[in-house]
Amino acid sequence: MAIKENLDPSADTQTQFRLTALMLARLSHPNLPRVTDHFIDSNGYQYLVMDYIAGQDLNQILGQHGPLQEDVALAWIEQVMAALDYLHNWVNPTTGKGTPIIHRDIKPSNIKVTPTGQVVLVDFGLAKQEGEEGTLIGARGVTPGYSPVEQYTGGTDIRSDVYALGATLYTLLTGRKPPDAPQIAANATLTPPRRINSKIRAST
Repeated sequence: MAIKENLDPSADTQTQFRLTALMLARLSHPNLPRVTDHFIDSNGYQYLVMDYIAGQDLNQILGQHGPLQEDVALAWIEQVMAALDYLHNWVNPTTGKGTPIIHRDIKPSNIKVTPTGQVVLVDFGLAKQEGEEGTLIGARGVTPGYSPVEQYTGGTDIRSDVYALGATLYTLLTGRKPPDAPQIAANATLTPPRRINSKIRAST
């Protein structure tokens, strides 16, 4: 069991934490954390109870071993893709309506690998969900190198997760974080992965 706490008393943070807890409690997928409870103590602090996920995140693994073997990186990314397919096509069981969930913070440190090789996408603090009437809820934030350019202005959709996942794969294969999206948009050079790691297949 793991407990995530929110000690920020601000209304916006409290609301976002509650919405995230309610959203996660309704999800069920082998590559996502399972939430079992959410409560508020007498001081008004919020707590989210979920299964403990043993293992290391990809940032830790990179720090210890350097760039990953291509087959290993692709196998792990494939599991994240399965989680994203589930999130992006999520249907509210109460209304029967599709309400895509956008993670918005995919990066190596938010992807854990268990001792059995199972990959789990964690940290939904920036997640955004399409509301029942087309509104969007979610905290704002960016992670340089992984957030797409539209996230800097808040205009994200499911393609934003795809961009971040591609940036994550780039890091796994090269050991380097790609340039920030605004820099790429301003014609910054993105070094092809094979120039950094010659072991990468041309087809990749």
